[in-house]
Amino acid sequence: MRGAWMGLLLLASAVAQARGGCPSAGPGVQVVREGPVEVQWRALPALTVGKPFALDITVCPAAAELLRIDASMPEHRHGMNYRPSLTPQGPGHWRAEGLLWHMSGRWELRLDLKHAGQELRVRQSVTLP
Repeated sequence: MRGAWMGLLLLASAVAQARGGCPSAGPGVQVVREGPVEVQWRALPALTVGKPFALDITVCPAAAELLRIDASMPEHRHGMNYRPSLTPQGPGHWRAEGLLWHMSGRWELRLDLKHAGQELRVRQSVTLP
């Protein structure tokens, strides 16, 4: 019976990938979509004001390329004091390091991607207490 469940989970994951969606996100994973692209990300360690962090990022479909990542505080009209680096971790998986949100308030995370010859900008609002 366990093998049948695993088979169903693998099939559901394959169907989600074929449609451009990622497999179901786990705890602490943020999900944002823009057109045919879905981005899932998780901060390591958890987001805290003034503490450096990295992002584990999954982009679906895996053929989409993550070009850049940045963040800003729109109400304050400034961004981060650091430029993060991106490292591919395999098809559709990236790691962004060198991020630090130095103030509490609303941040806008921005990911620039290329999919099927088009550039897309994915944005997500994140508020730090």
